[in-house]
Amino acid sequence: MFQTGDISRREVLRIGCVSLFGSAIGRASLAGTAAATAPSHNGRSCIFMLLQGGPSHIDLWDPKPEAPAEIRGGYAPIDTNVPGIRFTTMLPETARVADKLAIVRSMTHVFNNHIAGTYITLTGSTDQPNQDREANGEDFPGPGAVLNYLQRVPTAVPPAISLPTWLSIPGPSNRMPGQYGGFLGGVNDPFLISGDPDKEDFRPLSLTLPDGCDSGRMSARWSLLGEMDAAARAIDRRETRTYDRLHSCAYELLTDPRVREAVDLTHESDAVRERYGKTKIGQSLLLARRLVEAGVRLVGYNAFNQEWDTHHNIPSRYSQILPGMDKAYSALVADLAERGMLDTTLVINAGEFGRTPLINKDGGRDHWPDVYSVALAGGGIRGGLVYGASDKKGAFVGSDPVTPADLLATMWHILGIDPATELRDRLNRPLVLSRGSVLTPLL
Repeated sequence: MFQTGDISRREVLRIGCVSLFGSAIGRASLAGTAAATAPSHNGRSCIFMLLQGGPSHIDLWDPKPEAPAEIRGGYAPIDTNVPGIRFTTMLPETARVADKLAIVRSMTHVFNNHIAGTYITLTGSTDQPNQDREANGEDFPGPGAVLNYLQRVPTAVPPAISLPTWLSIPGPSNRMPGQYGGFLGGVNDPFLISGDPDKEDFRPLSLTLPDGCDSGRMSARWSLLGEMDAAARAIDRRETRTYDRLHSCAYELLTDPRVREAVDLTHESDAVRERYGKTKIGQSLLLARRLVEAGVRLVGYNAFNQEWDTHHNIPSRYSQILPGMDKAYSALVADLAERGMLDTTLVINAGEFGRTPLINKDGGRDHWPDVYSVALAGGGIRGGLVYGASDKKGAFVGSDPVTPADLLATMWHILGIDPATELRDRLNRPLVLSRGSVLTPLL
């Protein structure tokens, strides 16, 4: 730690980064340690859809037609293209790709707070309070940060990108834990592509060259920053590896044509864009597919500000948000299959918990982590099956309980990373990446 009045390498490079890339890189925290071991790259990727707020399992994936009306709700079950598997009337498009899906109907944990539920969903960690809080440097890192940490050398395409926003609940948590670097340091945060990809003026700021600065001028600025960097090393060498990775990745993001072309949705035909739906989620999932094609290993789609939180009038709210998700999600799964990408791309569609089996007095459902559903597709997951079950009322696990740690262990296994991989926190204490069990019956 440098003393007040000293000039550190961090400060020298901060000035250079502001000049080169704007303020985005200068804001990155440098806490944590650089990775010592790179993951094996088995060619598989993951698109992790987090429908933050908590979609109702009973109203989507796990209908209860025999239950009383105050439990079964207003959505009748419909057949899918797999005999014996039924969704509700709110998922007509997804029902057509059920042969490619594995529905886990026995997810469970104990946290009924949005922030705590999101944290366990993204990290598997139960070491937390069941209450609102801000992200901090002691948190377990999110999946994107873990991939960045395990990457031994800088790559032209970043391992992890989040879009179209950070998960956030304005007020109690503008920085929701579980999606950042945590004890691995902010330098390992995934890159964020922010904005609405459905808007005509969508130009991701973090991936746009400054006005009047083409690739040639960018290279010249990079050389200048290299000279500043060499001088700064003489002042402070402690953070060399983390800053080198950050600089290289940011530079390649701005100049490498693969990522720059991937975020330009004008390369897609109107028919493809309409297939996903001209909505924020539709164009975000199309962008996610393009990023995976460009070589990104993990793309996180983040629903913003409890979008799926339905304490009141479920029919009104779901009429606004469910058709877009149904169309976009089913299009993504079908499109990946048609392009020969589904076998190598895991798609996770999850909330942080489910909703109460009993409809409340306001026509909504409240938070319910005791049992809920997630949908998986691709990456070696067997399609056309249901794993686990809830009880007759959709209130508790009936068979084969699955925790978020199990789901994450399965994701890491599919990505070619041993769930028992050891991470080191700020005190150099060893921590296991995931203590869950791989869901081998799904593979």
